[in-house]
Amino acid sequence: MSEVALVEQAEGWTSIRQHILVADDDLIAREIARDTLEEAGFIVSLAENGLQVLTQVAVEMPDLILLDVEMPKLDGFSTCARLRAFPQGESVPIIIVTGSGDIEAAERALEVKATDFVNKPVKWPVLVQRIRHILHAARTFMELKRSQQRLLSAQQMANLGYWDLDIASRVLQVSEQAYNIVGLPQGNISSLQEYLEVIHEEDREIFKAKVSAGLVKGEPWLDEHRIVTANGETKVIKVTAEIFFSAVDETKIIWAMGIVQDITEQRRSEETIRRMAFYDDVTGLHNRVAFMEELKLVMSLHQRMKTVLAVLYLDLDDFKRVNDSLGHHLGDRLLKKFADRLVEELRASDLPARDRSSVLARLGGDEFVLLLTGLKHKTDAATVARRIQSSLAQPFVLDMETEQGLSSSHELYVSASIGIAVYPTDGMDAETLLKNADKAMYATKHMGKNTHRFYVDDMNDRALERLDMETRLRGALDRNEFCLHYQPQFDLNTGEVIGVEALLRWDNEDLGSVSPTEFIPLAEETGQIIAIGAWVLEAACDQIKHWQDAGLPNLKVAVNLSSLQFRQGKLGELVTNALQKSGADAKLLELELTESIVMRDVEQSIATLNTLKLMGVKISIDNFGTGHSSLSCLQRFPIDILKIDQSFVRGLGVDAGNTVIVNAIIAMGKSLGFAIIAEGVEEQAQLQFLQDQGCDVAQGSLFSHPIPGDQIPAFLEQFDREAIVLRRSAVS
Repeated sequence: MSEVALVEQAEGWTSIRQHILVADDDLIAREIARDTLEEAGFIVSLAENGLQVLTQVAVEMPDLILLDVEMPKLDGFSTCARLRAFPQGESVPIIIVTGSGDIEAAERALEVKATDFVNKPVKWPVLVQRIRHILHAARTFMELKRSQQRLLSAQQMANLGYWDLDIASRVLQVSEQAYNIVGLPQGNISSLQEYLEVIHEEDREIFKAKVSAGLVKGEPWLDEHRIVTANGETKVIKVTAEIFFSAVDETKIIWAMGIVQDITEQRRSEETIRRMAFYDDVTGLHNRVAFMEELKLVMSLHQRMKTVLAVLYLDLDDFKRVNDSLGHHLGDRLLKKFADRLVEELRASDLPARDRSSVLARLGGDEFVLLLTGLKHKTDAATVARRIQSSLAQPFVLDMETEQGLSSSHELYVSASIGIAVYPTDGMDAETLLKNADKAMYATKHMGKNTHRFYVDDMNDRALERLDMETRLRGALDRNEFCLHYQPQFDLNTGEVIGVEALLRWDNEDLGSVSPTEFIPLAEETGQIIAIGAWVLEAACDQIKHWQDAGLPNLKVAVNLSSLQFRQGKLGELVTNALQKSGADAKLLELELTESIVMRDVEQSIATLNTLKLMGVKISIDNFGTGHSSLSCLQRFPIDILKIDQSFVRGLGVDAGNTVIVNAIIAMGKSLGFAIIAEGVEEQAQLQFLQDQGCDVAQGSLFSHPIPGDQIPAFLEQFDREAIVLRRSAVS
């Protein structure tokens, strides 16, 4: 229909005013045509010759064209021939008006593909009726054509094709779209056997069986199978079939037909959704949902068989430092390598018995879980745990790229804490069994990590206690439950108190005095150490200023920093704010970091420490000797002090190895210009040894336990420095 066609209501039915173009060089004939056709309800345009017709249709194609044969410039026949070359001209109805009885003109009209012709003089009532019939037929034809096109488009969009099979001749007819689906030229498939050759060899027998059963039983059938196209592409095809019987013999099948549909993308999408629902995208292992379904199923089988299964809950030790120092991208790669190693270890020889199997899943973060079935003894699970931990003795190698585009390999060592829960003794349902394995894993963490433990009943009580402590810890700052005690540090040459170490204490109304060994690891694990550490830093700076204002000798105050504080990126700002807010002298503030913290990302650590040094604060390395760094490596860091770990001091005179280590730390540290502090000095013999070896400073219960800040002035007045200095160091 043309754009100028209008829709109007007349006599209760909807009619469409269609556009007719009349071309005639006779003015009177044109006007008669206009009046008659407009009265009949049409919209009429006029042209004097063929060229005007071509000009008008280039702008808008009418619904029908009336052409007089004899016109100047371009006659009716030539105009009709040219119209058929237009994009829409092939289907537009064209009626040619010829001379009376001119048979040759009528034949010529058909040659140029005119729709119809009429003779002059024109009988307009008859012509109007003929025009209506022609337009109706044209509209019906176009609607049918559009319907067919829509159907074809729908088939193409749905990847649908059709087939039919003549049972008597076994001739298979396949639609054009079906050929497109299977990727073969038309005519290549004329029988079921030829279609079988396209089907993937692993799916052929099933397809043949379904076709045979359907034809024998006279029942519709459906099959999904893979095909291999001519270019080697594999597709998933769904074929449906309907069966038709003879009208004469209702038991005789004469015909089958059905649909061929390409469902490759649908199945791929379903597989993607299934993997997202049941598999971990980082490691490719089962996720929590899939694992719990498998665990419930296996537990029901073991209940009937009265056999043992175990759940191993694995958590990577200190994995957060990998993400903090190397980034989550490399952290994910490490998780993938860890998962691959576990899979290989399980394949090797973990479960030699035929009736045993395993399921490995990642629950999230750095937590994994392993299901072991068909165990004869509870201890079999411990054997697997030990083998896993033994496999982690080998490093993981990760390739890294620098900002300059250079690649380097890094060896990373990780260990795992493993908790084990056994069915049926540790839980009769999946949720309880997994929860108890998790509790056992946390108990392993508190034991010192890198080992395994079985679940025992009292772990539940400890887990509840831990949850209660975590809840109370979250409100401890708001309730002002924290305070600082200070352990004096003594110059072993003069016996003077030259500084103190700030130690955090927590006193809760219900829990009483909570040991730092309990609540500090919990604060680090939950992230609360960030806020608590900021409070400690501000409180220590306030104490420095208070002692200065009270006229006490300048005492350095050492504050311990956690790895989270050091890595959060705001440490410089935090220290600056604490110093400015309190007015404390920066040179009296000492920041203590453990050896493991600064060694995680050497370059970043050096940059952060340089920033702190520019403020005037002192830097000390705590617990030195417990990590894997060397003194020569530490000389790259802008540090002032090394603190010998108390585990080495405690072994002096008892363990020859500890004695050698302490000697080496003191000698090499002093050669590099570091001051040396020994912590945990408890016995007179330890003190004398440290003095003999030239250790500078010591702290420990031999001198003083940590005391509140307001008791420091009295302590300074009362302590006997002569009791400290047994004798001067004779080390030259």
